[in-house]
Amino acid sequence: MLPLSTRRSIFTRLRDRAGLVLVAALVVTGLLAIPFVTMSPDETASQEPSGVVFEARDRVEERFVATVLPVPIIIEAVEGSVTDRAVLLDLLAGSERLRTDAELSSTMIETFDPETGIEIRGLVTIADLIDASLPGGVEDASQADIDGVVGELISTLGLESQALGLSVASSFDDQANRWVIPAITTVALADNSMLGFPTGGVTLGTDTEPEEYKRDIVEALSGDATTFAAWGVAIDVNLTSAEQGEAAGPFIGFTILAVLIIVGLSFRSYWVMAVSGAALAALIIWLYGISNLIGLKNDLILSLIVPIAMISFGIDFTFHSVGRYREERAAGKEPSRAFIIGMASVVGALTLALTSDAVAFLSNTVSGIESIIQFGVGTAIALAAAYVLLGIVTPLAVSVIDDRLGARPRGRAHTAVRLGASTLTGIFAMTVTLLLVFIAPVAGVIAFFAYVVMAVALPARLARPYPNAPSEARESTRVADALSALVVAVTKRWRMVVAGAAATTVVATGLALQVPTEFDVRDFFSSDTAFVTSLDKIDEHQGARAGEPALVSIEADITDPAVVAEIADFSERLRTSGAATLANDSDGVILAGGVSALLDDVAASDVAAGLITLETGVTLTDTDGNGVPDTTEQLRAIYDVTRVVGVPLDATRALRTPDTVATDVWISDDGAQSATVIEIGILNSEVQESIVAARAALDPLTADLQEALRTVDEDALVVVTSGPIVRQESLEGVSRALALSLPVSVILCLLIASAFMRSIRLGLVSIVPILMTVALLYAFMYVAGFSINIVTATIGAVSIGIGIDFAIHYTMRYREELAETGIRFDAVRRASKGTGVALLASAASSVIGFGILSFAPMPLFASYGLLTAVMIAMAAVTTLLVLPSLLVMVTNDAPADEPAPERELVSV
Repeated sequence: MLPLSTRRSIFTRLRDRAGLVLVAALVVTGLLAIPFVTMSPDETASQEPSGVVFEARDRVEERFVATVLPVPIIIEAVEGSVTDRAVLLDLLAGSERLRTDAELSSTMIETFDPETGIEIRGLVTIADLIDASLPGGVEDASQADIDGVVGELISTLGLESQALGLSVASSFDDQANRWVIPAITTVALADNSMLGFPTGGVTLGTDTEPEEYKRDIVEALSGDATTFAAWGVAIDVNLTSAEQGEAAGPFIGFTILAVLIIVGLSFRSYWVMAVSGAALAALIIWLYGISNLIGLKNDLILSLIVPIAMISFGIDFTFHSVGRYREERAAGKEPSRAFIIGMASVVGALTLALTSDAVAFLSNTVSGIESIIQFGVGTAIALAAAYVLLGIVTPLAVSVIDDRLGARPRGRAHTAVRLGASTLTGIFAMTVTLLLVFIAPVAGVIAFFAYVVMAVALPARLARPYPNAPSEARESTRVADALSALVVAVTKRWRMVVAGAAATTVVATGLALQVPTEFDVRDFFSSDTAFVTSLDKIDEHQGARAGEPALVSIEADITDPAVVAEIADFSERLRTSGAATLANDSDGVILAGGVSALLDDVAASDVAAGLITLETGVTLTDTDGNGVPDTTEQLRAIYDVTRVVGVPLDATRALRTPDTVATDVWISDDGAQSATVIEIGILNSEVQESIVAARAALDPLTADLQEALRTVDEDALVVVTSGPIVRQESLEGVSRALALSLPVSVILCLLIASAFMRSIRLGLVSIVPILMTVALLYAFMYVAGFSINIVTATIGAVSIGIGIDFAIHYTMRYREELAETGIRFDAVRRASKGTGVALLASAASSVIGFGILSFAPMPLFASYGLLTAVMIAMAAVTTLLVLPSLLVMVTNDAPADEPAPERELVSV
């Protein structure tokens, strides 16, 4: 640390050039506003680690280009049965509306359904089948006629027919002598060769255009129907996220407003609050401006979580820097002198807090997950901006205003005016921040500069100086006296406190280690959103017959009959596995696609008898009767054709359309590589335990298949991948990253604190509140039923940052007071009366602010707000009630005859 005289000299120069410094801060903000509004990133940061699952998923998406875009839809009758005449008429009208929509009709696929024997235009529902089966259609039929046709369709196609898509809750009403069908599922088919949309799984951070298109389809089908409701199944994760974020916007705004009002009330100053509001808004511009300049990508955490977290860190800088300035003012010093002495005293602690906080967050760069790496880098940028704007510029601006206006007058009238002005200005600052983060960045930048002029510069210029009150000397507040008395009383029982803290930490650690790592969509979105409702409805009405798609990627020589035979055997073993978490019907696990599915469409007896000849002239044979054609030539021919010929026309077996074959089989241009994929459904995939159970059933089967294939093809690779599997691997990656980054950050904070304070003992003592806070936080998460996911994992890093920040400020102030008084408990009392009050006020403002956020309708923000509020409260308690006991334990009173050393002001 620089000598005290050097620090005072630096801040003397800053104070002498205050106008230039403040203008420079505004100029830098204006310059950074340019990349903020013009260089918004186009790419989205990945939330995934590296690994074979992700590599296999990427290869599948590159190789198996789907030209059909499926839009799964579940349709539920508002009352009664979907087959009620009124519901069918509405559904037929909705289907026709979709097929004739000016923008959508041209993108819908027309194809033939061999199961029902009817042409499909975009989609087909049970309403179309019933309508086609009645001479005059549903319009001219009675309910009895309709019920008769429904019975015939179920008898012919079966209850589990995909064409009918009947709910598992469907039942036959003996009394009414009819089937009651509460819901059906269908799939609208769009031409993706025209649309060009990606067809991957449900992923946050991807383009919303495909989701808007899918919503348009569902809305066209629903129209103004009153007899049924329709939901697209998990079609709009990013749109839902954006809408939920907008709904949470006012709560985030109220969080900012509450924090600023508490700042104003704590310091009893409109000016501190107004300048802090400007600094917080400038912090957002600096964060995104620098992030865009260095090429950080678009990301949910960087866009939303980092700015929210910085409310707490930024205000903490304000409380300690302005708090120390106000202490010097209270001692009778003029504003310029108070700024110089106060900042020279506190800058060491601020710098150490910045360094340790930044290191704690940058430790996330070891995670290997791009999104979490960006979280670390972005938070470090924001911390540096907060250090400058709220730690230095804010007290400088306040001192300049105080120098011009003098001390504020007292009295209820002035208090009422100040409170009213503070509230209005807080609302203004809240609006600016919401514009910058959520609504319109350009408008936010304009509003920021308007705020600086209207809420700070112009009022300070027009306000009249306060008469006959050159200083703010005042007695210690009752809060400071009460807090210091409490802390000293607890610290005098330091042996009991240390023992109790150790026991509490051990118990909390045991609970913390049990926090699950899982993804539940309800942790992100409100249960009343269409996204979550669609998943609930599909579970309710499809049960074990549906599920979120996952893929078994098989990379092997699929032109080799031996390879295909092994894949067919694998498919059969998978069907009969009895896995409870895999979608199934009466015949076992449902499989779609793959080379074995192509062969299923060819009658084995006809192949064995050599009765089937393809359009290319190749005749299929199966001399060993294993259901697989005998030669590579025959397999290649199957992959190349669209229909089997050589059999009667009415018995023609559709192997696949060319588009669907492309999604089943991939062969490289040179024929050296080939692959296939098999689709399965995982039930209840919004709950992580279901995916884990599915993996437990799948992994042994895929391992056996890979081992068998490598006896034929040594390069064969079998990987379960796509949607739910990718999510599970991502969450496990988050858990691994957390397990690595937390200890790294703690160790680095220990080394930095020890080096800065030149004391290993004080460094170790400063780390203890961090460990306690982290253990208590995750113990609370376990007890309260929270889990670790990509968002809650960041709170661990924030808890370390907050914990080390609080601990450093208190430890350095205690060391300063001990150097002056030589008596440990006097040092505790004075440190608590100064830094302790600033710390308590900072914590209180953040707890109240984030407590408001916990009421947000979006669970992601609500849980983040609640956990952050709890974490900050825990950090404050451990710092104020445990840390002083540890400091007393590792330090000694100065001998009575030894003079106190020259005071070296190093901390608030």
